[in-house]
Amino acid sequence: MMTGIALQTVRARWASFAGVFIALGLGVCLLATTGLTLASSVGGHRKPVWYDRADVVVAGQNSVTVVVDAGSEEEYTSSTTTRRARSLPAELAGRLPGAVVDRWLPGGAHPWSAAALHGLPPGAGPASDDQAVVAGRGHAAGERIEIAGRTFTVAGIVGGPDAVYLTDRAAAELGGGRIDALAVDGMSAEQVRAAVGDGPRVLTGDARADAEPDNDGELLAVAASLMGTTAGLAAFVAVFVVAGTFAFAVAQRRRELALLRAAGATPAQVRRLVLGEAVVVGVLAGLAGCGAGLLAAPPFAHGLARAGFAPPGFTAGFVLWPLLAAFGAGLLVALSGAAVAARRAGKVRPVEALREASLERRVMTAGRWVFGLLFLGGAIAMILAVPMQGAEAMALVLLEAQLAITAVALFAPLLAPGTAWLAGRLIPGVTAALARDGARTSVRRTASTVAPILVTAGIAASTFAGTATLWHAQESAAAARVTAAAIVTSPSAVPDGGVPVAHSVVYVNQSDYPEEFDAVFAGPGLARVMRVPAEPADGTVVVGHDLAASMRWEPGGTADFWLDDSTPVHLRVAAVLDPSADLDDSVLLPWALGPGTPDAVYLTAPVANPPGTVLTPEQYFAALDAGQRRENDFALLAVLGMALVYTTIGIANTLVMATADRSRDLAVLRLAGTTPRRVLAIVGLEALLAAAAGIVLAWAVAGGMLLGLLPGLRAAGAAPHIVVPWDRVLGVAGICAAVALVAALVPAALALRTPAARMAAVRE
Repeated sequence: MMTGIALQTVRARWASFAGVFIALGLGVCLLATTGLTLASSVGGHRKPVWYDRADVVVAGQNSVTVVVDAGSEEEYTSSTTTRRARSLPAELAGRLPGAVVDRWLPGGAHPWSAAALHGLPPGAGPASDDQAVVAGRGHAAGERIEIAGRTFTVAGIVGGPDAVYLTDRAAAELGGGRIDALAVDGMSAEQVRAAVGDGPRVLTGDARADAEPDNDGELLAVAASLMGTTAGLAAFVAVFVVAGTFAFAVAQRRRELALLRAAGATPAQVRRLVLGEAVVVGVLAGLAGCGAGLLAAPPFAHGLARAGFAPPGFTAGFVLWPLLAAFGAGLLVALSGAAVAARRAGKVRPVEALREASLERRVMTAGRWVFGLLFLGGAIAMILAVPMQGAEAMALVLLEAQLAITAVALFAPLLAPGTAWLAGRLIPGVTAALARDGARTSVRRTASTVAPILVTAGIAASTFAGTATLWHAQESAAAARVTAAAIVTSPSAVPDGGVPVAHSVVYVNQSDYPEEFDAVFAGPGLARVMRVPAEPADGTVVVGHDLAASMRWEPGGTADFWLDDSTPVHLRVAAVLDPSADLDDSVLLPWALGPGTPDAVYLTAPVANPPGTVLTPEQYFAALDAGQRRENDFALLAVLGMALVYTTIGIANTLVMATADRSRDLAVLRLAGTTPRRVLAIVGLEALLAAAAGIVLAWAVAGGMLLGLLPGLRAAGAAPHIVVPWDRVLGVAGICAAVALVAALVPAALALRTPAARMAAVRE
């Protein structure tokens, strides 16, 4: 019975449910699009490109495995793939007749001997160690190119996969003698395995691709992170829109629901009615969103590729489970958003509801107080525990913003009307007085308008300012640690008195899983160019404060971990760094353990002819984080773009529904002699006051979060100050205000086309 009534009410009140339908449909479309793209990114196997002609490829180990509860019945392993594979011993090539020695060097460079893998003639290679032969790169003969700080002259152009070929000797020098792979023809996998032993990997078939760098995999991991964040925020904002719409609809229909109660409907039946409406809208929106997601996924994947967040040619195809998951999530969001409204609808009493005025007597319910305080407490706890490393901090800042914004949104009926009224006090005149009184007395309308603005402006201010503040603190702490006169990037040599530095990662067994941590490999003399308690010499390591505390490593003790090529090391802890925003979760290692090619050289004094680009410490660390910043900015812009769409839907839906509810108010103003222009001014100013309230509350959340970060940053040794990118923050706030203004004026202008006497006679 109630299902049939729910269908009828959705059909009769389609305008009221249009915003919910659009919000849910957009959310399901976004979830389906990201799900299909994610499914396409993890499906299938890579095909070998560089080694497609080799029968067998030998490569070093490239994984770290942790054995948990060894020897017990509950023994299991956890492993991860390392950044690089372990170098192969030079003597292995002698055990494999005709094996091609290959090295993967910066810039896609290889020794000329690897050209035999692609059928290139022997005489086409570089004639000297300062020459290079290029395949498929669009270079011209005679052009000069730079690889790992050394300059080479292009001696010729050849076919085959993209590569830069150097002489075997030049490639060996650049790679520090490292051998990345051996390509073997004319031998079976069993024969090769018998020759090389159990250590190296012996790869055949599609597994040969595992010996090639997986650059596409790294890009897809970035895309997956971006899509997961966007989809999660989509569900978060959709719940706000749906909950606000259903709550506002129930408030408008109190007398209608009271009539149902008076006619014999039980509270449970009334609750089922509201939930039934949510199910009807959720099913229709889910079907529409899944269809739209199927159409949107391929161009979305192509856009990721064009933006550099996915490999070229990446696309998305049909996969069933993401569509089913998106449909289910949309239905769950609809029911979650309508649950509170359904509970409130079931409490409507026939006599009380029929006697009630339009104003609500009870602004804040017990549930809002309880959950608002819980979310606020969670946000404060997260702020106090936020780490000071860039990537983790960005994710936690977004989570903190969501918790704090949810708390303030739950208190919106208490805070928003008063804030809007106070903002209106700054504007003189009768129009402003009517607008601010309307914003203060129409609690539900004001709160429902404020909520989506609070979400969007709050996330914008919190994430943009929070991440900018954290980045600045981390970079300033790193620059303050450096005492070098200058830093040379992409060096071709290490001048006298210079200290070479290379950045990579190590893997530490933390909580029974090989976690990745930053590593800095430094040459002798590090203490002359950086404030450190000790230098990492042969057999020793200097450990960041937080990492040492979590692993219980102390000076004089032993630290066990793996290098970026899976080589296990056992080093004595020479010192533990003081708390810092830059190296808390890092290790400083001796140069001999590193890749051998410096990323930078720290200079103790200026040199006449620097072997690279000279930067100040501030410039160097800003450039070092530029790639991560770009990814973060792109993710934030994508998330906020989606949030702005939801804001438009939420505000428009609330104000369209409110226009019909306030038609008598507009008619009274017209009958009292107020001109249509003055009525529109009142309506528009009231919307702007509600928008101002949402923006002020959002900025208050962001300000509180930023102030909460400062003590932790100071404790980490940084000298932070709040950094706010005002152009972006004000831009998002301006868009929210413009949306509120247009969404209020358009339906009001359409309503004013009806004669005032007829508007006043409209039945409720």
